[in-house]
Amino acid sequence: MKLTNPEVRIETSNICNASCIMCPREKMDRLEGVMNEKLFKKIVDESKSLGTTNVFLGGFGEPLTDPMIADRVRYVKQQGMYCNFISNGSLWNKDITAQLIEAGLDEVRFSFYGQDKQTYEIVHRGLNYDITHNNIRNVIETRNRMGRKNPVILVYFLTLDNNQKQVDAFRKEWEPLADFIEIWRPHNFGDGRDYRNRKETRRKETCGRPKRGPVQFQYDGTVIPCCYDYGGKMILGDVHENAIPEILRGEKYESLRQAHEKGDLSAFPYCNECDQMLEHSDALIYTNRHNLPADQAVLLSNSNLFNLGQEGRVPVNQE
Repeated sequence: MKLTNPEVRIETSNICNASCIMCPREKMDRLEGVMNEKLFKKIVDESKSLGTTNVFLGGFGEPLTDPMIADRVRYVKQQGMYCNFISNGSLWNKDITAQLIEAGLDEVRFSFYGQDKQTYEIVHRGLNYDITHNNIRNVIETRNRMGRKNPVILVYFLTLDNNQKQVDAFRKEWEPLADFIEIWRPHNFGDGRDYRNRKETRRKETCGRPKRGPVQFQYDGTVIPCCYDYGGKMILGDVHENAIPEILRGEKYESLRQAHEKGDLSAFPYCNECDQMLEHSDALIYTNRHNLPADQAVLLSNSNLFNLGQEGRVPVNQE
Protein backbone atom coordinates (compact mmCIF):
# COMPACT_ATOMS: atom_id res chain seq x y z
CA MET A 1 0.00 0.00 0.00
CA LYS A 2 1.16 3.54 -0.81
CA LEU A 3 -0.29 6.74 0.62
CA THR A 4 -2.20 8.93 -1.82
CA ASN A 5 -0.60 12.03 -0.34
CA PRO A 6 3.20 12.06 0.16
CA GLU A 7 2.76 14.20 3.29
CA VAL A 8 1.84 13.06 6.80
CA ARG A 9 1.17 15.39 9.72
CA ILE A 10 2.32 14.42 13.18
CA GLU A 11 1.25 16.39 16.24
CA THR A 12 4.17 15.86 18.62
CA SER A 13 2.62 18.26 21.16
CA ASN A 14 -0.84 19.76 21.58
CA ILE A 15 0.42 22.19 24.21
CA CYS A 16 0.50 25.89 23.37
CA ASN A 17 1.89 28.88 25.24
CA ALA A 18 -0.61 31.26 23.63
CA SER A 19 -4.38 31.78 23.45
CA CYS A 20 -4.70 33.47 20.07
CA ILE A 21 -8.16 34.83 19.28
CA MET A 22 -8.56 32.90 16.01
CA CYS A 23 -7.66 29.58 17.59
CA PRO A 24 -10.33 27.71 19.65
CA ARG A 25 -7.98 26.50 22.39
CA GLU A 26 -10.68 27.12 25.01
CA LYS A 27 -12.91 24.53 23.31
CA MET A 28 -10.33 21.75 23.19
CA ASP A 29 -11.16 19.16 25.84
CA ARG A 30 -8.39 16.69 25.01
CA LEU A 31 -5.69 16.06 27.58
CA GLU A 32 -2.48 17.94 26.81
CA GLY A 33 0.70 16.01 26.21
CA VAL A 34 3.81 15.27 24.16
CA MET A 35 4.29 12.24 21.91
CA ASN A 36 6.78 9.71 23.23
CA GLU A 37 9.87 8.90 21.18
CA LYS A 38 9.00 5.27 20.44
CA LEU A 39 5.58 6.17 19.06
CA PHE A 40 7.01 8.99 16.96
CA LYS A 41 9.60 6.75 15.33
CA LYS A 42 6.98 4.07 14.68
CA ILE A 43 4.78 6.55 12.81
CA VAL A 44 7.70 7.99 10.84
CA ASP A 45 9.05 4.56 9.92
CA GLU A 46 5.68 3.18 8.85
CA SER A 47 4.90 6.34 6.91
CA LYS A 48 8.20 6.13 5.07
CA SER A 49 7.48 2.54 4.04
CA LEU A 50 4.17 3.76 2.60
CA GLY A 51 5.83 6.35 0.38
CA THR A 52 5.83 9.44 2.58
CA THR A 53 8.35 12.07 1.51
CA ASN A 54 7.23 14.97 3.71
CA VAL A 55 6.65 15.00 7.48
CA PHE A 56 4.84 18.06 8.82
CA LEU A 57 5.27 18.32 12.59
CA GLY A 58 2.08 19.93 13.73
CA GLY A 59 -1.48 19.62 14.90
CA PHE A 60 -3.08 21.77 17.59
CA GLY A 61 -0.09 23.00 19.55
CA GLU A 62 3.13 25.00 19.34
CA PRO A 63 5.88 22.63 18.13
CA LEU A 64 8.51 24.21 20.37
CA THR A 65 6.60 23.15 23.49
CA ASP A 66 7.94 19.71 22.56
CA PRO A 67 11.34 19.45 24.31
CA MET A 68 12.43 16.87 21.73
CA ILE A 69 11.52 18.92 18.66
CA ALA A 70 15.10 19.16 17.32
CA ASP A 71 15.53 15.39 17.76
CA ARG A 72 12.26 14.82 15.87
CA VAL A 73 13.49 16.92 12.95
CA ARG A 74 16.84 15.15 12.96
CA TYR A 75 15.20 11.73 12.87
CA VAL A 76 12.94 12.68 9.96
CA LYS A 77 15.94 14.01 8.04
CA GLN A 78 17.91 10.84 8.77
CA GLN A 79 15.13 8.96 6.99
CA GLY A 80 15.63 11.16 3.94
CA MET A 81 12.35 13.04 4.22
CA TYR A 82 11.39 16.70 4.06
CA CYS A 83 10.45 18.26 7.42
CA ASN A 84 8.55 21.44 8.21
CA PHE A 85 6.21 23.00 10.76
CA ILE A 86 4.29 26.12 11.76
CA SER A 87 5.30 28.17 14.82
CA ASN A 88 4.19 31.30 16.64
CA GLY A 89 7.87 32.22 16.99
CA SER A 90 7.77 33.09 20.67
CA LEU A 91 10.08 30.31 21.92
CA TRP A 92 12.90 30.58 19.39
CA ASN A 93 15.91 31.45 21.54
CA LYS A 94 19.48 31.23 20.20
CA ASP A 95 20.02 27.63 21.35
CA ILE A 96 16.90 26.09 19.82
CA THR A 97 17.39 28.10 16.63
CA ALA A 98 20.89 26.67 16.19
CA GLN A 99 19.67 23.16 17.08
CA LEU A 100 16.87 23.21 14.52
CA ILE A 101 19.10 24.58 11.78
CA GLU A 102 21.74 21.94 12.51
CA ALA A 103 19.06 19.22 12.65
CA GLY A 104 18.15 20.07 9.06
CA LEU A 105 14.71 21.67 9.34
CA ASP A 106 13.61 22.35 5.76
CA GLU A 107 10.94 24.99 6.28
CA VAL A 108 9.24 26.96 9.04
CA ARG A 109 6.16 29.11 8.78
CA PHE A 110 5.87 31.88 11.38
CA SER A 111 2.39 33.17 12.17
CA PHE A 112 2.68 36.89 12.92
CA TYR A 113 -0.62 38.73 12.89
CA GLY A 114 0.10 42.22 14.18
CA GLN A 115 2.54 44.94 13.17
CA ASP A 116 2.54 46.81 16.47
CA LYS A 117 2.62 45.76 20.11
CA GLN A 118 -1.00 46.58 20.91
CA THR A 119 -2.50 44.80 17.91
CA TYR A 120 -0.19 41.79 18.10
CA GLU A 121 -0.87 41.16 21.79
CA ILE A 122 -4.64 41.46 21.30
CA VAL A 123 -4.50 38.80 18.58
CA HIS A 124 -1.77 36.57 20.03
CA ARG A 125 -2.95 36.60 23.64
CA GLY A 126 -0.27 35.58 26.10
CA LEU A 127 2.67 36.40 23.83
CA ASN A 128 5.02 39.38 23.85
CA TYR A 129 5.34 41.37 20.62
CA ASP A 130 8.92 42.51 21.17
CA ILE A 131 10.20 39.03 22.04
CA THR A 132 8.51 37.30 19.11
CA HIS A 133 9.36 40.03 16.61
CA ASN A 134 13.03 39.87 17.59
CA ASN A 135 13.01 36.06 17.58
CA ILE A 136 11.79 35.81 13.99
CA ARG A 137 14.29 38.37 12.75
CA ASN A 138 17.05 36.58 14.67
CA VAL A 139 16.15 33.23 13.07
CA ILE A 140 16.50 34.81 9.64
CA GLU A 141 19.79 36.49 10.57
CA THR A 142 21.21 33.34 12.19
CA ARG A 143 20.42 31.15 9.20
CA ASN A 144 21.96 33.69 6.84
CA ARG A 145 25.03 34.13 9.02
CA MET A 146 25.53 30.36 9.06
CA GLY A 147 25.44 30.36 5.28
CA ARG A 148 22.47 27.99 5.14
CA LYS A 149 19.58 27.93 2.69
CA ASN A 150 17.36 26.04 5.12
CA PRO A 151 15.08 26.37 6.84
CA VAL A 152 13.15 28.24 4.20
CA ILE A 153 11.36 30.92 6.21
CA LEU A 154 7.79 32.00 5.60
CA VAL A 155 5.94 34.68 7.55
CA TYR A 156 2.15 34.53 7.40
CA PHE A 157 -0.46 37.17 8.14
CA LEU A 158 -4.13 36.52 8.89
CA THR A 159 -6.51 39.42 8.27
CA LEU A 160 -8.83 40.03 11.22
CA ASP A 161 -10.97 42.95 12.37
CA ASN A 162 -8.11 43.99 14.64
CA ASN A 163 -5.34 44.18 12.02
CA GLN A 164 -6.87 44.75 8.56
CA LYS A 165 -5.18 48.14 8.20
CA GLN A 166 -1.73 46.63 8.80
CA VAL A 167 -1.44 44.52 5.65
CA ASP A 168 0.74 47.06 3.84
CA ALA A 169 3.00 47.46 6.87
CA PHE A 170 3.33 43.67 7.09
CA ARG A 171 4.38 43.42 3.46
CA LYS A 172 6.78 46.33 3.77
CA GLU A 173 8.64 44.75 6.69
CA TRP A 174 8.58 41.04 5.97
CA GLU A 175 8.62 40.67 2.19
CA PRO A 176 12.26 41.82 1.92
CA LEU A 177 13.33 39.67 4.92
CA ALA A 178 11.54 36.33 4.67
CA ASP A 179 11.88 33.92 1.77
CA PHE A 180 8.13 34.04 1.26
CA ILE A 181 5.08 35.70 2.79
CA GLU A 182 1.39 34.88 2.58
CA ILE A 183 -1.71 36.84 3.60
CA TRP A 184 -4.90 34.91 4.35
CA ARG A 185 -8.48 35.38 5.46
CA PRO A 186 -9.36 33.29 8.56
CA HIS A 187 -11.17 29.95 8.58
CA ASN A 188 -13.53 28.55 11.20
CA PHE A 189 -11.35 25.72 12.49
CA GLY A 190 -14.21 23.27 12.15
CA ASP A 191 -16.81 24.33 14.70
CA GLY A 192 -14.37 26.50 16.62
CA ARG A 193 -15.05 29.93 15.14
CA ASP A 194 -17.55 31.74 12.90
CA TYR A 195 -15.43 33.71 10.46
CA ARG A 196 -17.08 32.05 7.46
CA ASN A 197 -20.84 31.72 6.98
CA ARG A 198 -21.70 28.03 7.29
CA LYS A 199 -24.99 28.61 5.47
CA GLU A 200 -23.09 29.50 2.31
CA THR A 201 -24.91 27.86 -0.60
CA ARG A 202 -21.82 27.16 -2.70
CA ARG A 203 -20.91 23.85 -1.12
CA LYS A 204 -18.51 21.20 -2.32
CA GLU A 205 -19.34 17.50 -2.20
CA THR A 206 -16.07 16.87 -0.37
CA CYS A 207 -13.01 18.69 0.91
CA GLY A 208 -11.03 15.76 -0.46
CA ARG A 209 -9.04 15.03 2.68
CA PRO A 210 -10.49 11.59 3.56
CA LYS A 211 -9.39 10.29 0.17
CA ARG A 212 -6.30 12.37 -0.61
CA GLY A 213 -4.97 13.02 2.88
CA PRO A 214 -2.65 14.01 4.37
CA VAL A 215 -3.03 11.58 7.26
CA GLN A 216 -3.13 13.40 10.62
CA PHE A 217 -1.74 11.79 13.80
CA GLN A 218 -2.45 13.19 17.26
CA TYR A 219 0.22 13.12 19.96
CA ASP A 220 -1.39 10.10 21.65
CA GLY A 221 -1.26 7.99 18.48
CA THR A 222 -4.86 8.40 17.40
CA VAL A 223 -5.66 9.22 13.78
CA ILE A 224 -8.16 11.93 12.80
CA PRO A 225 -9.39 13.08 9.38
CA CYS A 226 -7.54 16.40 9.40
CA CYS A 227 -6.09 19.18 11.54
CA TYR A 228 -9.45 20.95 11.82
CA ASP A 229 -10.67 18.27 14.23
CA TYR A 230 -8.83 20.00 17.08
CA GLY A 231 -10.83 18.18 19.75
CA GLY A 232 -10.26 14.69 18.36
CA LYS A 233 -13.99 14.09 17.89
CA MET A 234 -13.58 11.79 14.88
CA ILE A 235 -11.09 9.10 15.87
CA LEU A 236 -10.47 6.80 12.90
CA GLY A 237 -7.84 4.58 14.46
CA ASP A 238 -4.93 4.25 16.87
CA VAL A 239 -1.38 3.31 15.87
CA HIS A 240 -0.93 1.65 19.26
CA GLU A 241 -3.48 -0.93 18.14
CA ASN A 242 -3.08 -1.15 14.37
CA ALA A 243 -0.55 -0.46 11.65
CA ILE A 244 -1.23 2.58 9.49
CA PRO A 245 -2.43 0.56 6.45
CA GLU A 246 -4.93 -1.28 8.66
CA ILE A 247 -6.29 2.04 9.91
CA LEU A 248 -6.59 3.48 6.41
CA ARG A 249 -8.39 0.36 5.19
CA GLY A 250 -10.54 0.15 8.31
CA GLU A 251 -14.30 0.48 8.48
CA LYS A 252 -14.27 3.94 10.10
CA TYR A 253 -11.97 5.48 7.51
CA GLU A 254 -13.78 3.78 4.64
CA SER A 255 -17.21 4.93 5.80
CA LEU A 256 -15.93 8.51 5.99
CA ARG A 257 -14.47 8.29 2.50
CA GLN A 258 -17.73 6.88 1.14
CA ALA A 259 -19.75 9.64 2.80
CA HIS A 260 -17.55 12.30 1.22
CA GLU A 261 -17.63 10.63 -2.19
CA LYS A 262 -21.44 10.45 -2.10
CA GLY A 263 -21.78 13.98 -0.74
CA ASP A 264 -23.91 12.74 2.18
CA LEU A 265 -22.31 13.76 5.49
CA SER A 266 -25.39 13.28 7.66
CA ALA A 267 -23.54 10.59 9.64
CA PHE A 268 -20.59 12.93 10.16
CA PRO A 269 -22.00 16.21 11.53
CA TYR A 270 -18.55 17.63 12.28
CA CYS A 271 -17.64 17.39 8.60
CA ASN A 272 -21.10 18.53 7.54
CA GLU A 273 -20.76 21.78 9.48
CA CYS A 274 -17.12 22.40 8.57
CA ASP A 275 -16.32 25.48 6.51
CA GLN A 276 -13.84 23.43 4.47
CA MET A 277 -16.93 22.13 2.68
CA LEU A 278 -17.55 25.63 1.35
CA GLU A 279 -16.08 27.26 -1.71
CA HIS A 280 -13.39 29.61 -0.50
CA SER A 281 -11.25 30.57 -3.48
CA ASP A 282 -10.81 34.02 -1.93
CA ALA A 283 -9.18 32.67 1.26
CA LEU A 284 -5.66 33.46 0.07
CA ILE A 285 -5.21 37.20 -0.44
CA TYR A 286 -1.55 37.40 -1.42
CA THR A 287 1.54 35.22 -1.77
CA ASN A 288 4.94 35.66 -3.38
CA ARG A 289 5.77 31.94 -3.41
CA HIS A 290 5.00 31.53 -7.11
CA ASN A 291 3.35 33.23 -10.05
CA LEU A 292 -0.08 31.65 -9.74
CA PRO A 293 -3.08 33.91 -9.04
CA ALA A 294 -4.22 33.67 -5.42
CA ASP A 295 -7.52 31.99 -6.35
CA GLN A 296 -5.56 29.15 -7.97
CA ALA A 297 -2.83 28.96 -5.35
CA VAL A 298 -5.38 28.49 -2.57
CA LEU A 299 -6.23 25.06 -4.00
CA LEU A 300 -2.74 23.72 -3.40
CA SER A 301 -1.44 21.98 -0.29
CA ASN A 302 1.23 23.59 1.86
CA SER A 303 3.96 21.17 0.85
CA ASN A 304 3.08 21.43 -2.82
CA LEU A 305 3.11 25.21 -2.60
CA PHE A 306 6.66 24.99 -1.34
CA ASN A 307 7.71 22.69 -4.16
CA LEU A 308 6.10 24.99 -6.69
CA GLY A 309 7.79 28.05 -5.27
CA GLN A 310 11.20 26.41 -5.19
CA GLU A 311 11.19 24.29 -8.31
CA GLY A 312 8.57 25.76 -10.60
CA ARG A 313 6.65 22.49 -10.75
CA VAL A 314 2.89 22.34 -10.99
CA PRO A 315 1.77 19.91 -8.25
CA VAL A 316 -0.76 17.17 -8.83
CA ASN A 317 -2.40 16.91 -5.40
CA GLN A 318 -4.82 19.65 -4.42
CA GLU A 319 -6.72 20.44 -1.25
